[in-house]
Amino acid sequence: MEELIEKLKQEAGLTEEQARKTLEVLWNYVSDRVPPFFQGQVKKMMGMMQSKENHTSESDEEAF
Repeated sequence: MEELIEKLKQEAGLTEEQARKTLEVLWNYVSDRVPPFFQGQVKKMMGMMQSKENHTSESDEEAF
């Protein structure tokens, strides 16, 4: 996920907070549209598996 955040910051000129919120919105959008058994693959693709451990959250949707 950090790689995507850096890419958003560099290419879109977003702040750290804006980049994280963008990924949160994107994850919520995608997770509502893919079957639950694909969500793990989407998380891997977005680099969220490692970052989930680094952020305290109440649900997967708040793993940012």
